Amino acid sequence: MKLIFATNSPRRKKLLKEFNIDVEFVSHLFDEDSADKDIDPIFYCKQMADKKTSSLTHKYPDSPIVSADTIVVSPDNKIFEKPKDKEEAFKMLYSLSGRTHSVLTGIDLKFIHQKINFNFVERTLVKFNKLEQSEIQYYIENYSPYDKSGSYGIQDFSSIFVESIEGCYFNVVGLPLSSLFFHLKKYKIVQFA
Repeated sequence: MKLIFATNSPRRKKLLKEFNIDVEFVSHLFDEDSADKDIDPIFYCKQMADKKTSSLTHKYPDSPIVSADTIVVSPDNKIFEKPKDKEEAFKMLYSLSGRTHSVLTGIDLKFIHQKINFNFVERTLVKFNKLEQSEIQYYIENYSPYDKSGSYGIQDFSSIFVESIEGCYFNVVGLPLSSLFFHLKKYKIVQFA
């Protein structure tokens, strides 16, 4: 059975390509800039994932569709998505310095033909070391934080910012693999036997 994954994320594509599943990556049709960020972060990322999946159900009614939305939630409970510029990236990283924040990924699964409409949120806690301003500036200048929620990618140079994590590492990369596959197997969308 072919799984439709509504994503433009190169990291999510790379993670899923490690598995021997029939998956097609498709751009969702939801305008992410239209979303209201002044709501509960868990509800926000669930809603974002739902809207991404819903934007494709008319096109793929006979296929299971999955989408994901990852956000960073600051210690002050502010939603950090992708930074718009250097200044915003710096502010995000500086506010995370020496503190613990949450990474939330909302996963949405819809399969109209099978009447499946399910979503969940995975949370990982990430504690940053105390960062020097020069380290933050070096990272922003030499790596591309503009397509990463919270302005960092745990799998690149900014891994040295991380003192510890509690929860799923792959969730911080952008896709909680263990939880995702648990549900895909439960709904018999993927099988490895």
